[in-house]
Amino acid sequence: MDGTAVTVSVIVPAYNHAAWVGQAIHSVFRQTLTDWELILIDDASSDETWSVIQAYTRPLSSTNGRIITIRHTRNQGAPTTLNEGMALARGEYIAILNSDDAWQPERLERMVRFARRQELDFLVTGLNLWDRDAACKDESEPDWLKWYRGLYADWLSHGDFLRTLLRGNFFITTSNFFFQRHLFDTHGGFADLRYVHDYEYALRLFGKGAKMQCLWDEKLLNYRLHDHNTIREKPLAAIEENMLMLLEQLPELYPYLDYSRLEGLKFQLQDLQRYTREEWLSTIHYQLLNKEKELFALIYDRDEWIRDRDDIIASQQAMVTERDDWVAERDRTISTLQAVIRQQEQCLEAHKRMVSDRDSWIADRDGWITERDQMLKARDEHIRTLEQNLQALCHSRAYRAGTLLAWPVRQLRERLHPERWKLNHA
Repeated sequence: MDGTAVTVSVIVPAYNHAAWVGQAIHSVFRQTLTDWELILIDDASSDETWSVIQAYTRPLSSTNGRIITIRHTRNQGAPTTLNEGMALARGEYIAILNSDDAWQPERLERMVRFARRQELDFLVTGLNLWDRDAACKDESEPDWLKWYRGLYADWLSHGDFLRTLLRGNFFITTSNFFFQRHLFDTHGGFADLRYVHDYEYALRLFGKGAKMQCLWDEKLLNYRLHDHNTIREKPLAAIEENMLMLLEQLPELYPYLDYSRLEGLKFQLQDLQRYTREEWLSTIHYQLLNKEKELFALIYDRDEWIRDRDDIIASQQAMVTERDDWVAERDRTISTLQAVIRQQEQCLEAHKRMVSDRDSWIADRDGWITERDQMLKARDEHIRTLEQNLQALCHSRAYRAGTLLAWPVRQLRERLHPERWKLNHA
C-alpha cells in the first residue's frame, strides 16, 4: 500500500462469522463514499470466515491497494484486534464494522460530511435491529427495544450527550464508532475488557474533551442481535465489568458531572441492579430447571425401574403361578402314578398268589402225574400179569377142557339168539 492518505480507514475484526462477514464486506464496497481503505483481521476463526474474506477480497487485492487482510494464528480478542487495525490505519477518520453487522450505503458519506461541518471528533448514529437472517427484529426483542427507546427519549428530553451516555451505552456496539484517527494517536486504543471496551472508550474520550455527537434519527447501522453476541455470553459478568468500569471512569468524568448527569448515572445503576437481580433470578430459575431436569430424569429412571421391577415381579408371579400349576399337575400325576403303582402292587400280589397257587397246583399236578404214572405202571404191571395169567390160563389144560365142554352150549346159544351173540362179540 502506498503512503497516500485516505478519508476513512474501515476496520473489520472477524471471528467465527462466516455466515455474515461477506454481508459486512459487501456493505463497505457499496458505500457512496469511495475514499476508504479496508483492514480485515480474522482473529483465528475456527469456521470458514477466512475463506469468505478471501473470496470477497482476493479479486481486488492485486489491483486495489486499499484492502489489507490479516489472519491471526491464535485468538487475541476484540480489543487487541481493533487496536492492531487502528495502528495500521492511515485515514483521517476511523470507522469500525464488526463482522456480523452491516452499514447502509450512505453511512460513511453522511458521517464525514456531518463531522466536518460540526467539527466533531466522534460520531454515532441510530440503528436498525436485525436478526441472524437480516430481518427486522423489533417484535422479537421488546425488552431490548424498550431500553434503547428509553435512552432515545431521555436524550430528546434534554439533549445532554453525557447524561444519556451515563444512563446507558446508546452506542450499542463498536460498529457504530466513527472518530478522528488523532484520538487513537493521542489517547490510545481500547482497554482489555471483554464486554464493555466500547463503552469504556467512549467515556474515556469524553473525559479527555472529545467533541461527540449522535445522529439518532439517521439509522445508518444494521445491528445484528443474535444468541452469540458477546454481551449475551455471560450477562452477570458483563454487568459486573460495566459497574467496575464506571467506578474507574468517575474520577475522570468528575469535572463534567452535575445533578442531571448523576441522575442519568443513578438510572443506569438502578437498571444494573435490576438486571443483576433478574439475571440471578433467571440463573437460579435455570439452575432449578436443570436440577428439575436431572430430578425428572432420575424420577423417570426410577419409574422405569419400578415398571421394570413390577414387570419382573409380575413375570415372577406368573412363573410362580405356572410353577404351582406345574406342581399341582405333578402332584396329580404322582397321585395317579401312586394309584397305578398301588394297583400294580395289588396285581403283583395277586400275581404272586396266582404264581404260588400255580406252583402249588403244578406241584400237586406233578404229584398226581407221579402218582398216575405209578398207578399206570402198576396197572401195566397188573395188565401184564393178567395177560401172563390169561396166557397161562389159555394154555392150561383146564381152560382147554372147559372150552371143549362149553362148545356145544355156545353153538346152541348162537342159534337161539344170534343178535345177542353178535352184540356180545362186536
